[in-house]
Amino acid sequence: MSGFRQILRHFGAKDQSFDTPLAPDGAFVAVGDIHGRADLLRALLDQVDDAAPGLPLVFLGDYIDRGPDSSGVLRILRQLEVDRPGKVACLSGNHEAMLLDALDAPASNMRIWLRNGGDATLDSFGLPADIPDDALPDALHDALGPDLIDWLRNRPLLWQSGNVVASHAGGDPTRPIEARRGHGLLWGHRKFLTTPRSDGLWVVHGHYIHATPDMRAGRIALDTGAYRTGRLSAARIAPGKVDFFTTTPAG
Repeated sequence: MSGFRQILRHFGAKDQSFDTPLAPDGAFVAVGDIHGRADLLRALLDQVDDAAPGLPLVFLGDYIDRGPDSSGVLRILRQLEVDRPGKVACLSGNHEAMLLDALDAPASNMRIWLRNGGDATLDSFGLPADIPDDALPDALHDALGPDLIDWLRNRPLLWQSGNVVASHAGGDPTRPIEARRGHGLLWGHRKFLTTPRSDGLWVVHGHYIHATPDMRAGRIALDTGAYRTGRLSAARIAPGKVDFFTTTPAG
């Protein structure tokens, strides 16, 4: 595990704008945005397995794009589902949504996806970035395969345990969780980081990059920009307590 360290933080103080106790039904681990960093995912899972073995794992989306090994990340996640039945939840992020949009309507969406890191995903599946536009949709579909495409289409947007909800980007904090639209849960909402929550729910999320994992005002933020910082973060979330784990850049 050379080049990596574990960061643990215990939170007792309450944010004055949100004083609801953290109360999941049981302990679980949430993992932030991976973005093609299969190397960091393997290292982080080693840390988590040492410190919190056997707990349910919730992945917050954005598994692909930007980093060098999106295909490897997807293989790891799907194998985890096989190895730990009923104990792994892989949510959708906006980058998975962009990939599916590119497959469904390539004329209007393919180049948008490629400009947002999809070119790295192509490379990880053995497809050159300069493949002709008219050949790319079929080549991408064949490289992914129908099973993986179906898996991506069936990723949930939400996961909940007690008063803790996991989603990629959180959505509108002024609306009931069941009324939040998919777009906000995938792409975020302008009020999410600034408006105090009033529904008594904690939200663990990715999407918004922070220098370090962060916990405040009913939000637990786990996107630490793994694809460019080398820091992939997770949190062990239990009643009244959060422990953070973060990989450290090599070198």
